[in-house]
Amino acid sequence: MNLIAALIYWVIVLLWLTVLGTVLAFYIRNPRVFGTTRFLLAVVAIDTARNIVENVYFGLYFGGQYGIFPDAIVGVLGNPYLLILPKLANLAAGCVVLGLLLMRWLPSAVREHGVSRQNTDDLTTLAAIDMLTGLYNRRQFESIANAEWARFQRYFRPLSVLIIDVDHFKAVNDRYGHPAGDQVLKSIAAVCDAIRRESDTVARVGGEEFALLLPETTEAAACIVAERLRKQVRDLSHTIGGEPVGLTISIGIAGATLGMSSIARLMKCADDARAGPGNLHRTLSGVSA
Repeated sequence: MNLIAALIYWVIVLLWLTVLGTVLAFYIRNPRVFGTTRFLLAVVAIDTARNIVENVYFGLYFGGQYGIFPDAIVGVLGNPYLLILPKLANLAAGCVVLGLLLMRWLPSAVREHGVSRQNTDDLTTLAAIDMLTGLYNRRQFESIANAEWARFQRYFRPLSVLIIDVDHFKAVNDRYGHPAGDQVLKSIAAVCDAIRRESDTVARVGGEEFALLLPETTEAAACIVAERLRKQVRDLSHTIGGEPVGLTISIGIAGATLGMSSIARLMKCADDARAGPGNLHRTLSGVSA
């Protein structure tokens, strides 16, 4: 029984050496391990080292008492001043772990959370924004429009939409190149964004097609907005390759009615109006198809 009591410490030492070896092997094979895993493995390694020191000490002490090691070891390790060594090892391990926690891991965790949150916000923005014009893209527009449609159905508040198309845009691309076409789209987008109210939503919903959602706006009021938009686009001073180019747009207008089944139907009505004879298309000087 005494032999078992003396040997149990060495079994524990062997066990903790195995743990420490496993941790070190993981670090060697995965040198870029990060975050919580790095901190937890460091804590395991520190506590493992403490356990090894403590159990080696008492393994030698009790091994000397039970005849496994020379008796002189008992006299040395039984010194009251040396008996405090395992406790000092515990204290040192606790201080190191606390220091890692307060000085390294917690600040790092806060920074990583901030970076992660910023990355999430950036991805959300990228998913919602048209990169060329800086306006919302079609998916984001439809998401907002569906919410406004639900409000229209619940409270019967006015809701209108404008579908805007750049006239003869293909001719601009063919004659001046796609970079010039991109500049035209940016100019139109800037005008659309400038005239909208805070509650309005403007988006690029197609190649040269834009949409303007107007909550709390009747179809008659939407016509006024459309005419103002048309005039501002007409008055743009746009030069491509040193040559002045007049820009024109076609605008289809539709107001929500109780007979419409969805926001998609409202947008379809506006798109049909844009292509039909009753739209706000004006033929101005510019590139012709």
